[in-house]
Parts: sequence; C-alpha cells; structure tokens
Amino acid sequence: MLCCIWHTVFKIPEDVIQTHRYIERLPRFHEFMKAKQSGSINGNAGYKTSLVYLQQFVTANHGDLNIDTIFDSGIVDVYKFLANFVTFLQTKKLAKSSVKQYLNDVKSYLQYHDIDIVPHKFKKRVILPKTPQEDAQPIDANDIRTILNQCHNRRLKTYLLVLASSGVRPIEACAIRVCDINFVSSPVRLHIRAEFTKTKKSRDIFISDETAQWLEEWIEYRFGITLQTLKTKKIDARISRNLIFQVYDIDICSTTPKSIYMKLIQHFHKVLTDINFDRRKDDMPQNRTISFHSFRRFAKTTISIQAGSDFSEWILGHKKSSYYTVKPETKADIYSTKCMKYLTFLEFSTIEATGRSMEAKIKELEKVNQLMGQKHEEEMKAVDQKINRMMELIKYNPMLAQAKRSALERLANTK
Repeated sequence: MLCCIWHTVFKIPEDVIQTHRYIERLPRFHEFMKAKQSGSINGNAGYKTSLVYLQQFVTANHGDLNIDTIFDSGIVDVYKFLANFVTFLQTKKLAKSSVKQYLNDVKSYLQYHDIDIVPHKFKKRVILPKTPQEDAQPIDANDIRTILNQCHNRRLKTYLLVLASSGVRPIEACAIRVCDINFVSSPVRLHIRAEFTKTKKSRDIFISDETAQWLEEWIEYRFGITLQTLKTKKIDARISRNLIFQVYDIDICSTTPKSIYMKLIQHFHKVLTDINFDRRKDDMPQNRTISFHSFRRFAKTTISIQAGSDFSEWILGHKKSSYYTVKPETKADIYSTKCMKYLTFLEFSTIEATGRSMEAKIKELEKVNQLMGQKHEEEMKAVDQKINRMMELIKYNPMLAQAKRSALERLANTK
C-alpha cells in the first residue's frame, strides 16, 4: 500500500531505483544498515537515501568503484572526497539542511568502517552551505478553526484535532492504536509508543474533551465500537491493535504509520489550497509554510503561555529538567484547568465561555482603573485646595513666606 501511495505522489527516476537495487547487494552496506536499524523501526530509512546519493557520486567520479570499495586503495583523500560530495549534492538542488544531513550520514557510514575523520580538519577543508535561519510561520486558534471548518474529511479533521490539542509529532499520531486511548481517564489520555518517538521513549499525553469526542465518533464509525465498549475494554484483540487512522480492513502489518501519513498529507494540502493557506517557503519551495508540524508549534506555544515551559516540554516529549517532577494527577489537572479551553476550536460553548471570562476580566480591570482615576483626581483636588489656602495666607501675611513649609501646611489645615 505504501509503495502505491508513494508512486502516486512521487515519480521515482529509474536510475535511482537501479542505484537502490545495486547498493542493496553490497555487504558493507548491509552491515551498516543492520546496525542503524536496531532500536528503531524506521531508523535506517534516511541513511539509505544518503548512501544512494553517495553511490551516484562515486559512479560519476570514480568509474567502476562503489561505496564499499572506494577507500580500499587508500589513495582517496577523504576530506577532498567529502568536499566534492557536498558540491555534487548542491547540483541536485536540495535544501541546505538536507545537504548537511546527507553529509552527516555519509560521515557516519565511513567512520563505521574505520575511516578516520578528524573534526578540526573536516571543519577547515569541507565547507558546508550555511542554512538560513528563518522563523516558522505561526498559526493561531482562528487559523486552525478556519482549516478545520474547511476540512470535510472526517479522518483528517480528527487527526488535526489530535495534533493541535496534544502537540504530538505527526508520525506519532499516525501510530496510535485503539488500545492506546484511555477514554476512562479525565482528561482522555493517549499512549505514544517508544518506537515511533524521536527520543525512543514512550509517554502518555492528554487531549481535549472536544478531540476525545471526535475520536470516539471516528472509532465508532470506522470500527463499530461504542464508547461503553471502549471504557470496559471488551474489544477484540485484533481490532484493539489496529491503527485508529487506518481506513482499509487489511492485514495490520500492511498498514504503517508512514502510509497513513502520506495519504493524510495529500488531503491536507488540498484543504490548504482551498483556503489560500498554501504559501511556499522562500528557501525550500517544495515545502509549505503551514504543515502538520505547525499544529505542534501552536500547542507548544499555547501550553507554555498557560502552564509554563516545563509542562509544555513534558507534553511534547522533549528533554526536561531532572528537577521537574509532578504527579500524574496534578499534570492532568493542569491540562484540564489551564490549557484545555485554549486547545478547543469547534465547541462554541467552550469558546464563548472563554470569551465571556475574558470580557468579565476586562470590565473588572476597567472598573479598577476608573476607581483609581477618581481617587487620584480627589487627591489632586485636595492638594490644589491646600496650595490655594497657603497662597491666601501668604497674601494676607507676607511674613509667612519665610516660614517652614511644614508649619505653613499645619496653618493651612487649621480652619
């Protein structure tokens, strides 16, 4: 299924396919890929792309050699070789960040096979293109609401709500199974499996009540399971291991989070085009300024504002301070009371309640400011009266102009 989707979206050149097949027959390549695969389901996928580029470079510049034999003779200068490889990658019109990533992967491959690369020599002789630092385009709750209202695909809308209310990575959301959702807890919890996280650590996170309701309706529509059944955990074992965003009744092993992701992103791009949100990045025209990751950034920003940076780092699965320790029930309470209402987009009762609360706070502040203004005005009026009284006394008796101010003020206060 993944291959079909991939070929539908991208037309892979025949020479690239042949290069893939060629390097798959190389023993050192197999050894390296096996080592990188340990501990991660997709851990070696990026390395293979990098090594395909490396083989293309070797074929173009070193005749019949390949990535396994290029350094066997010992006559190739590794630093000059890598510098030329960078130039080769730049001719492929890749993003600067991709060039850097592919180079690091190739360095890892060479070092794995005992080819020494001295850091300070590498830095001086291999010049990398500088990656421009550009702030990501922010989105707010109104932007998300616009996207959701334009989205008429039930699966995609539910998926976007999960991203926006929990801050999970896109592939982590695609990897959620029916059994990973705890509808009994309040707020509802999602279990993120370790093998699909960037840090390879599992974690439990929260979603809003609105998202939980959409998830419940999607699961009932897709699998025919009611909320009561979900709460009692009386679910067929095979169904419970199904990915919640898969749509076809096929073998579990045939559907992967990556295949689900590829299909969802096609629908997402169509929605962005419909609402004119599909502007491209200046430095990477193949990428849009709004992506699935924009929802993660929104969640991080919102949770940081409402509950602090430490809590938001925990929610996102980032490395947190070892001193930040909070009980699970306290974390649930923080999310429910401080964050959930700002991560709700389609339940207008919640949105209106939040708006009324803000309006009440504004009116209260206006009232306090008005009272303070009146008090200040009264104080200034009293000061003016005191000064006028002292001026009258001095006019009546000029000798009082030589008196101390404190004595003059006491005399002015005397009726």
